[in-house]
Formats: sequence, structure tokens, C-alpha cells
Amino acid sequence: MKIFLIGLLITIMTSSCCVYHPQTIDIPLIKQKHDLKLDAGISIIPSANATISYGLTNKIAIQGFGTVGSDDRWYFQIAPGIYKTYKNQTVSEFYAGFGSGHGNAYRDANPGNMFGNFQIYFIQYNFGKYQSRFLNMDYGFGLKTGYFHSNLTDQNYYRFYSENGPYASYNENSILVEPLAFARFGGKKLKFNIKMEICKIIKITNTDRYIPTCVLNIGLGLNYSLNSKKD
Repeated sequence: MKIFLIGLLITIMTSSCCVYHPQTIDIPLIKQKHDLKLDAGISIIPSANATISYGLTNKIAIQGFGTVGSDDRWYFQIAPGIYKTYKNQTVSEFYAGFGSGHGNAYRDANPGNMFGNFQIYFIQYNFGKYQSRFLNMDYGFGLKTGYFHSNLTDQNYYRFYSENGPYASYNENSILVEPLAFARFGGKKLKFNIKMEICKIIKITNTDRYIPTCVLNIGLGLNYSLNSKKD
């Protein structure tokens, strides 16, 4: 518990020091055609987010996610996918998609900023159990990985250049890895949820310079589930 609290405190204190942070995206566990999941929440890295997931057919789903945060940070993604349900109330999902965002990191030491746009081409695997006996809980995990491309401007972040520019810009390619765990509990349709996600960006180009990244993020929110043809 002490390690968790220390990690939480460090995350909050360093939330303005990252261009990219883990995105607390909903793991919907779509069960059948016309299933609709609406998820909205906040995270400890100051931001508000929402996820919409829908079962297009008995095998195909689609998901959209967006978040807006402090320090001019935002991110949106869209991902079609496939899913499969099992007899023991478990679901596996596989999504492939594209995301685009903007980040801004501030460094006190210089002081300076690193800011710019990034794009992510990713795949994500989810697995979880729904409506367990304890608190009607859904729970599970996901793993997201893919290609992370960024175009960042170094406004005296790595080192001091000048007061008014020009500043260096970097086009960089990396590998992104993001594991995620979640739990939600409550009623059959409306549930409270908690998500915890970590991320790692592995540089391919310019490996001598790091991309400012927050490693841990925790999200809290509400999740509403319905079937648009039945409810």
C-alpha cells in the first residue's frame, strides 16, 4: 500500500512533465450485436475522458475514445475490432486502430518545454469476465502496443537554445507498450469503474533523447451498458 501511495503521489507531482501519458480507455467486453457501452471519467493525470463501444455484429465491434487534459493535452482514437464470448461469462476482444494527440511537457530545471503532435497505430487485446457474483463485478486486463510517431519541438527542454528561438524539432519513431487492468461494479447497467494503466515508449530513432512520458495513470468513472435493440 505504501508503494502504491508513493507511486500515486509521484504521478500527480509529475503530471505536467509528460508529452504522453497512459490513456484510461474502457475495456467494454462486448457480448453480442447491438451492445452499447458508454464510459466517462477522470484520471489522476488531470484530464476528462469518454469511450463509446458498440457491437456492430455478433463478431465485430467498434470503439471510439477521447480525452482532454490540462497543459494543452488531448488525444482521440478510433478502433474497429472483433470479439468472442465464452460460456463462463468471459469475453476476449481484439482491436486495431489509429490515434492522434498533442502533448506538452514542462521542465523546471532549465526551465523549458517539449510540445507537439503524435500519432499511434496500434493493436489491443482485451480479456475479462462480466457480471461475477461479487458486487456484480466486471474485471479484466488489456494490452495495447504499436507504432508511436511524434513531431516535437524542444523549447529549451533538453538544453538551453535561446530566449526567442529558433528551436530544435524532432521527428521520432518509437514502440508503445501499454498494459491496462480494470474493475467495475454496481448495477446491471450502471457501474462505477476504476482503471490502472502503465506505459513504456521504446525509442527507435534518436535513442539518446527520451520522450517525456508519465508511466502510471489511474482513472475513475461511470459505465453505462445497454442493448440498443432490447432496451
